Amino acid sequence: MAIKKQTFMNGVFVIMGSQILIKILGFIYRIIQTNFPQFADVGNSYYGSGYQVYTFILAIATMGIPNTISKLVSEKITIGDRRGAHKIFKIAFLVFVSIATAFALALFFGAGFISNNILNNPGVKYTLMSLSPAIIFVSMSAVLRGYFIGMENVSEYSKAQIIEQVINCVFSIIFVVMLLGTTPEIMAAGSTLATTVATSSAFFYLVRYYRKNRKEIWDEINKSKEFVAESRRKIAKKLISYAVPISFGSVVSALAGLVDVITVVNGLQGYGYDLQLANEKYGILSGKVDILLAVPLSINVAFSVALVPFISSAIARHRKDEAVGKIKYSLKISSLIALPCTFGLFVLATPIFKMLFPNAPEGAYLLQIECWLIFFSVVSQTITGALQGIGKLAVPGIALLVGAVLKYILNVIFIPQFGEVVPAITSIVYSGTACIISAIILYKALKEKMPIKEIIVKPFIASAIMGEIVYLSYKLLTILSIGNTISTILSIAIGVIAYLFVVLILKILNKEEIEQLPYGNRICKMLKI
Repeated sequence: MAIKKQTFMNGVFVIMGSQILIKILGFIYRIIQTNFPQFADVGNSYYGSGYQVYTFILAIATMGIPNTISKLVSEKITIGDRRGAHKIFKIAFLVFVSIATAFALALFFGAGFISNNILNNPGVKYTLMSLSPAIIFVSMSAVLRGYFIGMENVSEYSKAQIIEQVINCVFSIIFVVMLLGTTPEIMAAGSTLATTVATSSAFFYLVRYYRKNRKEIWDEINKSKEFVAESRRKIAKKLISYAVPISFGSVVSALAGLVDVITVVNGLQGYGYDLQLANEKYGILSGKVDILLAVPLSINVAFSVALVPFISSAIARHRKDEAVGKIKYSLKISSLIALPCTFGLFVLATPIFKMLFPNAPEGAYLLQIECWLIFFSVVSQTITGALQGIGKLAVPGIALLVGAVLKYILNVIFIPQFGEVVPAITSIVYSGTACIISAIILYKALKEKMPIKEIIVKPFIASAIMGEIVYLSYKLLTILSIGNTISTILSIAIGVIAYLFVVLILKILNKEEIEQLPYGNRICKMLKI
């Protein structure tokens, strides 16, 4: 069959590679936009405000779809019921696209009300209108992606995302350039219109792939000996019952971003800033800090996506030991990803801002504060995948809701008193609260002791050592009168090499764990392990 299964770690690294590329592309066009003086931080504020509202509505309409479908499809395929898996796919397409269409229409026609009466920022209206059609295309793509992931094939899912981001990157820049000379809110709307163009392109790519492999898909279905007859209504109810708790976490996560949209600009005006300056400060948070944090956060999304079908399958086969082993391994790798990124951004925040935003370098101190959420967010992603895989679908959403409520209260109370540092701090509180609650419930559900020393302590020590080496490297290079950009890049490269050596010296990964990585056997031979 053309749609081939992939091993757990191969699937993880396929998604991980695609996510890194996607975020780098997103990173590029946001940097280019920010460095246009006519766009800059004010344009980022309109872009970020509109995008957060869109993300929130998208979460309600679509974001539970891939994990819902992948979970149900993988369970069917595990027992050999490919016909049932395909029936789930067809009904899901009808149900979720209908829901998404309703939300898209509501956003388009309600854009003026939202921007004027909820955000108190009228210029966001045009961004919301240009984003609304994307909800439909994202929904249709999400159904196809969930079907492919459920069959343990993530390559097409990843390719579609890359195509989407390439087109988004190119057209965002083109549309902004075309609109130079207009107002920042019109330029922001042009940039977000590229999202609609990109999401439609990704959908048509997935449709083309499905049609290309339709014969092979049906050959497998016809060979399927197992089939559990279920009515369309029963399947639709099951899809909704799974999607609601799964998407609840995505909705609350998006709601946390919406909390900042609603509270930051208003709160900063209470602090004494006018609307223009308040938008600039929020633009720094949404257009600079957030896009820099998005790269390390995106790297680990792979574990959350890949864990759901793997653990669902293991539980269905009554192999709890396999599920627990993959969860522990995934948490360790998540820490090894998150902590060095945190220390690196903290140490190099100012040089990175100078390198990437030469025309708008303000705000590095906010990155130094908010970068500490990376660890909690990354680990929480992995825990969310594990909880969804074992059937605790509502837990991640509840944990995030507690954090979001806490963030909202702290924002409302403290932003008018202390200014823009508050949302950076409350973002850490939000992520930390959600991570700790989810971790406690996962621990109780598995009844397994997690090796904290291996998962957290050793990676923290390795990252702290790396951070010190990066700091000293940058200082030495600047003393030698080497320019900021070269010094920053060289310091990062030195940090990566130093980190790998420290990880090996501390023996954070054993031979078996290294062997699970792509080319793991070759790595072990090279290291003579």
